[in-house]
Amino acid sequence: MKRSLYFSFLLLLFWFGRNGQAEVIDKILAVADGHIITASDMRQERDILMRLNEKPVDDDKALVQQLIDNYLIETQVADFPGVDVTDADIDADLQKSIAREGPPSQALREAVRRRIRMRRYFDVRFGQFIHASDEDVAKYYNDVFVPEAKKRGLNPVPPLEEVSDMIRNNVIQESMNHEITIWLEAMRRRSNIELFE
Repeated sequence: MKRSLYFSFLLLLFWFGRNGQAEVIDKILAVADGHIITASDMRQERDILMRLNEKPVDDDKALVQQLIDNYLIETQVADFPGVDVTDADIDADLQKSIAREGPPSQALREAVRRRIRMRRYFDVRFGQFIHASDEDVAKYYNDVFVPEAKKRGLNPVPPLEEVSDMIRNNVIQESMNHEITIWLEAMRRRSNIELFE
């Protein structure tokens, strides 16, 4: 069935001109649980990353994997309560992240809506179970913060009391990222993912 879906969609992507030659309109890069990811999806995501001042992904395979992961996450978020996003939420997020180049496109607004929903989903699903103890904060300060501050030539190194809130947030975020990575790897294993060259 997936093969027939793929070939049916492939036929739709070709346009037969007067000279009888086929012209590729778009290229399928991956299929994740029946969801098709195309080259134009990848170009649009690159544009969105640029507009939102997010770290660019230059490697095509890495960007396709990110699009697959985003789709897998969205399937979980879709039916999860309490992650609704208003237009005001989107406007506030856009004001923080983009330079004024005219009004944002609908695709950009939808991308921001998905990002906010994902953050809220992760906060509800994982954040409530993750806490940083005073020992965790002190260990991070001694093992990570102080060596990095010295490497950057920061003198004097701020005492733990001044940076404990920032460090606590870092410890929590790193723990959450670790939990999300494990969860996402399990999602990938349970999914039917096909990649095309």
